[in-house]
Amino acid sequence: MGLGSTSEIALLEKLKLQDENAFEQLYNLYVRKIYAYALSILKSAELAEDVTQNTFVKLWEHRALIHTDRSIQAYLFTIAKNQALNVIKRASREVWISDEIAENAIHQSENGLQYTEHKETRAFINQAINQLPPQRKLIYNLCHNSGYTYKQAAEKLGIKDSTVNSQMVKAIRTIKDFMVKNGALLLLFIHRS
Repeated sequence: MGLGSTSEIALLEKLKLQDENAFEQLYNLYVRKIYAYALSILKSAELAEDVTQNTFVKLWEHRALIHTDRSIQAYLFTIAKNQALNVIKRASREVWISDEIAENAIHQSENGLQYTEHKETRAFINQAINQLPPQRKLIYNLCHNSGYTYKQAAEKLGIKDSTVNSQMVKAIRTIKDFMVKNGALLLLFIHRS
């Protein structure tokens, strides 16, 4: 179903008349695309799901303003992008969001999945890692770069699993705080926005 197709226009006309069946059809057509787009920005399944649901809530709330001669997909992507940017803005105020975003993005970056081309981000992460205390830095590098489990790292270093876990939590928090402080957290997203 493409831009300007008869079936899409008909669905949009029905949606404007508060037709819940038309809304459900549009939801089913676009929910996966919107989720994938939100996930590409936020790197967190939980946050992407929230953005996706909020996008369709906005679609329903603003159904009377929809232009039937324009792409509904482009309209939904615009809503999703704005919703995602709002989440990023909230991240500086709500710790769990920035922890969720940073941990997922840092993890992906270190495994070369999506950010190998973003030298600015990599440089900021490296700066933050280099400022960690020696033991915390060693634990972080073992677990994130060398593929050690927390248990394996604990055995290698002769320390408790719980110590590795607490050091990893502190390391990730330190990296996130460093990036927020330096305005670098947004670098994780601007290439996708």
